[in-house]
Amino acid sequence: MQPRRAQQPITIRSDRAASRLAALTRDGRSQAQVIEEALEAMPLPTLPDERADRVARINAILDQLRERTDIPTMAEFDAREYDEGGNPR
Repeated sequence: MQPRRAQQPITIRSDRAASRLAALTRDGRSQAQVIEEALEAMPLPTLPDERADRVARINAILDQLRERTDIPTMAEFDAREYDEGGNPR
């Protein structure tokens, strides 16, 4: 644990929270101890699985591409882009 002077100060802007904190520190615990205990009692929010979401979006895009019928075959592409000598049109 860092020395007190090296820790960041606690700023409370709610009168209700400040009075509750004052009541909870009457037993000798510090404000930091009370706040840490309260925070430890709270469950952490679950973070979305960003990788799974990204993979799902990519798969949706690929599904749309697979459904397209206007994509030329390589032979059609070559015939459109190159002449009989293999030179670009």
